[in-house]
Amino acid sequence: EVKLIMDVNKWGSDCDKDCPECLNGGVCHDKDGDCVCPPGFMGMRCETACREGMFGRNCQESCKSENGCQGLSFCLTDPYGCSCASGWHGDRCRKPCLEGMYGADCLLSCNCKNKGKCNRFSGCQCPTGWRGQYCEKSDRAPEILDMASNLEGNLNSSHKITCSATGLPLPSHMSIELRKLESTVLKACHTTMDSKKSTAHFEIPRLSAEHNGLWECRVSTNGGQDSFNSKQLVVKPVDTYAGDSPIISTKLLYKPVDTEDSWSSIIVYGSDQITLSNLKPSTRYHVRVQLTRPGDGGEGPLGPEAIMETDCPETILQFNSGTLTLTRRPKPSPEPLTYPILEWEDIRFEDVIGEGNFGQVIKAMVKKDGIKMSAAIKMLKEFASENDHRDFAGELEVLCKLGQHPNIINLIGACENRGYLYIAIEYAPYGNLLDFLRKSRVLETDPAFAKEHGTASTLTSQQLLQFAADVATGMHYLSDKQFIHRDLAARNVLVGESLVAKIADFGLSRGEEVYVKKTMGRLPVRWMAMESLNYSVYTTKSDVWSFGVLLWEIVSLGGTPYCGMTCAELYEKLPQGYRMEQPRNCDDEVYELMRQCWRDRPYERPPFSQISVQLNRMQEARKAYVNMALFENFTYAGIDATAEEA
Repeated sequence: EVKLIMDVNKWGSDCDKDCPECLNGGVCHDKDGDCVCPPGFMGMRCETACREGMFGRNCQESCKSENGCQGLSFCLTDPYGCSCASGWHGDRCRKPCLEGMYGADCLLSCNCKNKGKCNRFSGCQCPTGWRGQYCEKSDRAPEILDMASNLEGNLNSSHKITCSATGLPLPSHMSIELRKLESTVLKACHTTMDSKKSTAHFEIPRLSAEHNGLWECRVSTNGGQDSFNSKQLVVKPVDTYAGDSPIISTKLLYKPVDTEDSWSSIIVYGSDQITLSNLKPSTRYHVRVQLTRPGDGGEGPLGPEAIMETDCPETILQFNSGTLTLTRRPKPSPEPLTYPILEWEDIRFEDVIGEGNFGQVIKAMVKKDGIKMSAAIKMLKEFASENDHRDFAGELEVLCKLGQHPNIINLIGACENRGYLYIAIEYAPYGNLLDFLRKSRVLETDPAFAKEHGTASTLTSQQLLQFAADVATGMHYLSDKQFIHRDLAARNVLVGESLVAKIADFGLSRGEEVYVKKTMGRLPVRWMAMESLNYSVYTTKSDVWSFGVLLWEIVSLGGTPYCGMTCAELYEKLPQGYRMEQPRNCDDEVYELMRQCWRDRPYERPPFSQISVQLNRMQEARKAYVNMALFENFTYAGIDATAEEA
């Protein structure tokens, strides 16, 4: 074999491409320019240290020894070669690093600055306010930029509040919170970020008298903390009209949803009917009503906010001499779908990471705007049906319309090549949530570890609840955008960096408030609401039912819902009131939330905004709502892979 000798920090057949800066002893691959990471580090540039005793591309492999990776030699892809794991050196890899040294074979010097401490496995551990490989980069303390000066809302109505903050690094989704002094703490429904600031969006689903009082925004990052001067939230009771004089006028205030427009108004005298003109078609509006009677103080309080949506008129009447004809205006042709375009030559396929009957997912490196990044490429197989192609194109459309959100798998771009569509989405290193939960069943994978530590899972109660909270937050965003998922299940949730859960697989999603399925196809029966099973009707409330099943999957560490029952039995028993039993390791409060999601009447099921608040409140309580301790006669929930396909 002939091997080229490359210039330092170059790669490619002509040695003309610049390597990235590989950190922590990583080596640039001469063929593809990727960083080959030493055992004990991961990431595009080997910037992330694994926990002691862990290694592999995603730090998921374990040395499975009391002494971690002591005594083990690792041989990786050329040009890396062989070395001890991080933290060890010597001929037989049994000597720990000397003070001030770290990494594979202990070849790296920590040289920590600003009072950082050297860890032989991971390098410098930085004190608060500093970051970087040598703790050389200063974190800029976060600062709250603004908050509405006057907060006011109507009793029993929902209320939205935003807080913006800056800092270095920028505050993340969970870094900004809204809190009522000495009381309630709210986590953001979603967070938007630009180059200068992060803006957290909060919602109180239903205002009550308890919400009256002082509230403040608080932000906390590695760089420090900040809070904004408290603001008074005033919850106004909305009384029915109780005047002793007749109503002389009705005032209607209205403005489009999701805009910063000011309120418009119209006043009508002597009539209880109001007609608004010049409204935009197919647009949602906030509306409020105010009544007035004669005399001083005759103007009553503003009524609660409601939301209405305008129709798109289609019917036109044409009158021709002697006849009346009714014609239908043709529906406007759909706007062409625009999406971020990836060039075929900028995609380098790697390993197949998922496969189904009609499609597959391949890990790839893509270049977008000159930046290389990992991606998951979705594609259909040659024999996929017309319906599969329609759903696949529909998924791309949904991803484009949804935009970016931390709890939704985000679109990178798409590419058409030789008549086939390829969709690139962000890569989730830990795979789908269902497999991730099942791999955590440590009593099956490592019984000695489980018994030694008295635990049934490598995941904590906090982590499991956080998965559920992440999905609820993502579904709140999805429902706010008027999208129905229709296939919400643990297998369709991906686990990204920092174990953040992200909703994925939008092939069956629809951008409608109510969707009636008219064709038969593969149905996720065990996750479907009763109205979907019986009448093929899907709404956000049927997604709530599916979320209840997903919550059961999380608590059971990936068990099969209704294991041992056939689909025919489900059709029969669900309308009779049958529901899955409470898992033995599940707190009553969590099971009660599942039961609320499985209520017969869709309108009695809680909205995702309320579910999100409940789960975040449980997180704040720091209570073990999901008991992972090995109690007597502990058994895992059953798994039946064949049943899950129906």
